[in-house]
Amino acid sequence: MTDRKLRSREGTALPSSHTAKLEPWSHGLFASCAAGGRLIAFFSQVFLDVGSSHPSSRVQAGYASPRSQAPHSAFGRGPSCGLSHCQRRQGPDQPPRSEPQELGPLNGDTTTTVRLCTSEEAGQHPKAIARLLQQHEEDKKKWALQVEKERELELGEKLDEQRRVLEKEHEEALQVLRASYEQEKEALTHSFQEAKAALQETIDGLTAQLEAFQAKMKRVEESILSRDYKKHIQEYGSPSQFWEQELESLHFVIEMKNERIHDLDKRLILTETVKEKNLLLEEKITALQHENEDLHARGHNQMVVSRQLSEDLLLAREALEKEIQLRRQLQQEKEELLYRVLGADASPAFPLASVTPTEVSFLAT
Repeated sequence: MTDRKLRSREGTALPSSHTAKLEPWSHGLFASCAAGGRLIAFFSQVFLDVGSSHPSSRVQAGYASPRSQAPHSAFGRGPSCGLSHCQRRQGPDQPPRSEPQELGPLNGDTTTTVRLCTSEEAGQHPKAIARLLQQHEEDKKKWALQVEKERELELGEKLDEQRRVLEKEHEEALQVLRASYEQEKEALTHSFQEAKAALQETIDGLTAQLEAFQAKMKRVEESILSRDYKKHIQEYGSPSQFWEQELESLHFVIEMKNERIHDLDKRLILTETVKEKNLLLEEKITALQHENEDLHARGHNQMVVSRQLSEDLLLAREALEKEIQLRRQLQQEKEELLYRVLGADASPAFPLASVTPTEVSFLAT
């Protein structure tokens, strides 16, 4: 009901929150005006009843009715209904009757009551509007601060989440690189140790065999000639057969040595092959060491990049905080200027009719 009356008076609809704020003082104002209207209607009915017996009362009632109709036309109460009833009772052809002169002071009191009600209504409306504007500005400031805090918290959470995601991805990539590097290093080290052990065993065996063969050849060279020569002389007494047998034995020894040399050549070729493989493995180890150094450098670069990103994140957060503070200061200055402008415009002396529907809708937003 209050909302419909405000719409009919101001030509526009206020929001439900503003109408709820208008209800406490509007109920009292409407109740006082309604009481005044009922009082005026009562006195008008009395005037009409008296005027039915006194012809002069019609003139005074007709003179007093425009005063009483103007302030209460917005509320639908007043003596207009009583006057229309009186006019219907009189008829269109009857001349107007004047009221008694004794009811003149009563009509003056009624007019004074209507004027007081109107002045009270005109004085209370600007104060109520000023209170509503002040409360609206306070609510607007509170909501703006709350929205800024929520935005700041949301942006901080997003930045923290992005930083955590980047750190997690960096750690996962670094762990994968470290694991692959460790696996390759262990595999290459194991294969190198196995090849080195096999080659060392082969070299040790060949060295032992060579030393044994050299010792044996030395013993043969020292003892075979003198022993066989003495024995042959004792048996045959002639050195010719001895030399023939000695030549045969020498041929046999030479053949054995040739076979031994062929075996050594084969082993030497095998050793050279193993040595080449060892060199290839060493080259691979060197290449892997270079790759390891590159991976370490890459990991260091990634750490530097992550630190730079963290610093950029902190700088962005500081810039965001400064911007939020600046926006907050600008919003406060804007609200202070708006409050000053509205406070300068909303003086208690101006009537309610000077507030246009456009201004009311602007203040409501």
